[in-house]
Amino acid sequence: MAIYLGHTSALEFWRNHDWPSAGASGPVRIDRLGPSFSIEREMLSSVPPLLELNSPLEVLVNNSARRACSSLVRAHYWKWGGIYLPLENNVFVASPEDTFLQLAHDFDFPELLLLGYELCGSYRFPVFGGETSYGRPVCMTAESLQRALDGREGMHGIKRVRLTLRYLLPNPASPMETVLVLMLILPPRLGGYGFPAPELNMRCYVDECGITYYIPDLWWRYRNVVLEYFGGRDHTELHDMVSDNLRRNDLLDKGQQVLVAVHEHLISGASMDHLATQLSHQLGLGEIDMTREARERRRELRTRLLRWEGRLPRRG
Repeated sequence: MAIYLGHTSALEFWRNHDWPSAGASGPVRIDRLGPSFSIEREMLSSVPPLLELNSPLEVLVNNSARRACSSLVRAHYWKWGGIYLPLENNVFVASPEDTFLQLAHDFDFPELLLLGYELCGSYRFPVFGGETSYGRPVCMTAESLQRALDGREGMHGIKRVRLTLRYLLPNPASPMETVLVLMLILPPRLGGYGFPAPELNMRCYVDECGITYYIPDLWWRYRNVVLEYFGGRDHTELHDMVSDNLRRNDLLDKGQQVLVAVHEHLISGASMDHLATQLSHQLGLGEIDMTREARERRRELRTRLLRWEGRLPRRG
């Protein structure tokens, strides 16, 4: 018998730990969950990672008749199996990909996209408040999520996951950078500007020997256009601001057209429209739709993206 952590408890685990966790056993594939045993308060201290999670713990069971709830546990029926990481004392946690699939039914599309970018990126929102952590290893990719969909026909939320995969890019480095990217690349019918996808945080070499490089935030390589986001956590210290501007000068010197976005662009529709117009010009694209309907769709998307801040569905 075992305990299988899933849903928001699994996501909280991955916000606290990297994949694979240091010192842990390797992941295992479980085609069908085995019998589960009940969680007693005394056993929580025997599995330290459980103490890091909010209550009630969300666990997976292989029988819909076992979906009991208590102050400690909320059970979810899950028939799909998947990849799990063993912890201690027969406790397993669903992989980031399976966690994402389990939550797909509980999140609206914009929030699910934000979650996908978090797991595919190098930042994690906190579990018990505090600050977002940066420089974390990527724990999921669009390719690994696509593989996790194999054999999942009929799963709740699968259409939303497939729509998410269309716009899921690798290597986002901060929540605000993610908001900026989604505002730019989502199609106009969803409230975005419909720009082609850039590369995120990839090496841009600035010498002929391929030794010196910078890592621009957003890079349209085929047009030599860079968009840098200044205004987040990593751009507040004076030496960071100096470094950012020196990097911008070097990129300009090597033929890159560099635009700059700041926090004010993300919170002001007029400022963001102006930036989008400049970017469209640099990319050789058409005019930005400035009709009232288009601006209202963009306002709604911007509001939803900015207010999420990593919040999870409320537990019943």
